[in-house]
Amino acid sequence: MECIERIFYRKINPSDFKKLYDIDKPEGGGGQTYLEAAGISNEKIVDFLSYAEVTNSPLPDETRSVYTFNAYVLGDSKGKCSFVEFAPRKGRNNYRISRQNMKYKHPAWSLDNGFPEPSKGDDGEYTSAGDFVGIIDNLVILIIRTTNRRYYAGFVNTATMPENWPHNIGLEGIFSGERRDVLNMDAYKLQFVNDASNPFGDYVPTIEECNRATTGCNVLLYGVPGAGKSWTIEHEYCADEGCMERLVFHPDYMYSDFVGQILPVVRDDDKVRYEFTPGPFTKLLKKAYWNPEQSFYLIVEEINRGNAPAIFGEIFQLLDRKDEDEIDENGEILYKKGTSEYGITNANIARIVYGDENHKVRIPANMSILGTMNTSDQNVFTLDTAFQRRWIMRMIPNSFKNHRFADNKILDTTVSWKQFCETINDEILRRNNITSSEDKRLGAYFVTASDLEMVYVDAGASESEKIQAEHHNNRFAEKVLKYLWDDAFKFAHQDTFNTRQFVSLERIIEAFMDSAKPKNERFRVFNENLRKMILDGVTAESNEVSDVDSEGSQES
Repeated sequence: MECIERIFYRKINPSDFKKLYDIDKPEGGGGQTYLEAAGISNEKIVDFLSYAEVTNSPLPDETRSVYTFNAYVLGDSKGKCSFVEFAPRKGRNNYRISRQNMKYKHPAWSLDNGFPEPSKGDDGEYTSAGDFVGIIDNLVILIIRTTNRRYYAGFVNTATMPENWPHNIGLEGIFSGERRDVLNMDAYKLQFVNDASNPFGDYVPTIEECNRATTGCNVLLYGVPGAGKSWTIEHEYCADEGCMERLVFHPDYMYSDFVGQILPVVRDDDKVRYEFTPGPFTKLLKKAYWNPEQSFYLIVEEINRGNAPAIFGEIFQLLDRKDEDEIDENGEILYKKGTSEYGITNANIARIVYGDENHKVRIPANMSILGTMNTSDQNVFTLDTAFQRRWIMRMIPNSFKNHRFADNKILDTTVSWKQFCETINDEILRRNNITSSEDKRLGAYFVTASDLEMVYVDAGASESEKIQAEHHNNRFAEKVLKYLWDDAFKFAHQDTFNTRQFVSLERIIEAFMDSAKPKNERFRVFNENLRKMILDGVTAESNEVSDVDSEGSQES
């Protein structure tokens, strides 16, 4: 993509206009043939001419150089061009554009290109009568320098800036004040369009990397189900939905869902086109890149439930991040600490994020990726060492500290959720027959406050209200007891449940919810020792594994 780097512009005054049309030229020949470039600093002129050929000035004792270059006619499809020379003025601290008379002037400023012409007298010759009022009132010549090391010459002749020109990027100066300067467009990636009426395409501001936040990191939060991983993200990282993308990996989730894919799109003309549609990663990457002072978070829930290395694809390479700022030879910051160490080539992402398909893709220093993972998950995708080492591993403790409903009672019993949970977890840990027993514990947020509530209905309630109350009251048993039976105590039913009376999960849930045996009688579904610990709380003595327990566990 060819972009505009500099724009030289200068309003044409009556003296300039005379020279362009050989008006009032001495009869014996000679006379001035240049256009003034006064009012613009030499530093700006020399910077503008950095792609020109440089020669020594023929003027005696002149240390400034002469600059020549070929300039294309702006908007000319045939690529017509001619040379332009900027030379220092003798005895003056400014430059001039040499040899711009009827014979030698650049074709961009000719009648054939629509350039204004003076009035003619009775003799048919151009005249300066009236001082060209109404002809050059708003006439400004332009020379544009682009990233392709090319110059394009043209002009504008309007009092106000055209509506279709980009606003608020400095072009307003061409139409106000003294109307002469060199505009530095490095602060914008302003696309060049070879159109005489509007040479300006799309643009985006250039990012000041020194202002970018350095909060970016890759963090993998892991712990038992319900330990509070998502809660930790919300309260310790980000709660602003506008600064995050949240997604869930699963076995059918693919790279194309994550990064983006080419899909059919119908535009206003009702024609179907196939365009790259960005996924959550690409969308957030664009937000983070163009908002450097704000922190952004890509949250991947259940990261090990999908094939993470396949979903990340080449994005995997971007997970390596810089340990310190990268500085160029001029002392400017190229990349802040936390930016991807290595860039990758991906034309689709680069086009969406940077507007340039050749731009190397990197995760910026203000974008974090937060993943969550339940340590108890079985039969899911494993995260290999090469993948895991690129993450900060953070275990979320299974703790009731500052827990909102830790002391809420379970239904109509006198047992609090904290008391029940800690007792069950201690029982899980002391059972040496449970594989990875630590991962099987109940998380402090395994249930919600609503799951613990008991809903009562009046005798005269409708059948529908009774059914709804029953469904609500069953939530605790069907969530917690089912997990304990199917997973945590899967191989220790007889050591934990009262299997002499209740031999199946269905019987256990029915007994726990039996209205004829309310309150603490509900816990009779557990064996006597565990039931007593649930009701009384855990003590050092009650938490010891007896010989009978050990033998029973081995038999099971």
